[in-house]
Amino acid sequence: MLSDIYREKSPLSELDCFVVFDRRKSSFTFPVHIHPEYELNYVEGAPGAQRIIGDSIETIGHKDLVLIANPELKHAWKDGECKSTDIHEITIQFHPSLIEQILDKKQFKSIQQLFNRASKGVHFGTATIEKILPLLRILTMEKDGFYAVMKLFILLYELSKGEDLRELSSATKMEMTSNELLLQKLQNYVSHNVNQLIRLPEAANTLNMSRSTFARFIKCNTNMNFTDYLLDFRINMAMRKLKELVPIADVVNLCGFNSVSYFYRVFKKAKGITPAEFRDNCKKQQLIV
Repeated sequence: MLSDIYREKSPLSELDCFVVFDRRKSSFTFPVHIHPEYELNYVEGAPGAQRIIGDSIETIGHKDLVLIANPELKHAWKDGECKSTDIHEITIQFHPSLIEQILDKKQFKSIQQLFNRASKGVHFGTATIEKILPLLRILTMEKDGFYAVMKLFILLYELSKGEDLRELSSATKMEMTSNELLLQKLQNYVSHNVNQLIRLPEAANTLNMSRSTFARFIKCNTNMNFTDYLLDFRINMAMRKLKELVPIADVVNLCGFNSVSYFYRVFKKAKGITPAEFRDNCKKQQLIV
């Protein structure tokens, strides 16, 4: 079932230790996804947003910090009831191998215990967040690779000593509901045909639904009609390609936009900036160590 969940491709290579994203954003756009890297994710200024970790779905407050140490645990952040347009997000992704080889040493016992719990995703309380936040902010600015790795280890140790953390998901691998399976089947169909003209009847047929049933299903489960769903899918896919620094002309072709000018128009209307500006911002916000 997990084969249909979006599998994120991190910019992290085997020769890198970890990657830090320090982003300002106006909304959450990434789909429910998994990736082989472990992830520490801090969100500030998005009260009312929805956090999804496995089968845990919660509304977050002004500051939210979670650690996910499981390549198969689905997760995402959604707008939910969030009204803020100035969201600060710091995400650290790192290879499990960076830390696994030393977890059996007694000096790392508390970190090992933290990672065992983080296989279900763990949430940190206010006291721990306030304690580690200065170190987290410093880490986003550290340019020396060696010192950055040492600070990441210190950060993980401080998190492991926190007394206000709790597990989120009830299991490390999750079964999907029937509606989730149908939405993932639709996403898989759209993903494989995104650079072509996709019509509602063909999409409805993929889910073995009539046009009217399909239209109701999309509206009830995404709060969008099918046209808006397709455009939203293409824009989000384009954002992921832009983050990977794919040339804009190639993004247009890969994501099924009619022309570069049309792409610029709908992207700016949706995100408030041009594709080129978005790509340039991503370059500035990404630090690979």
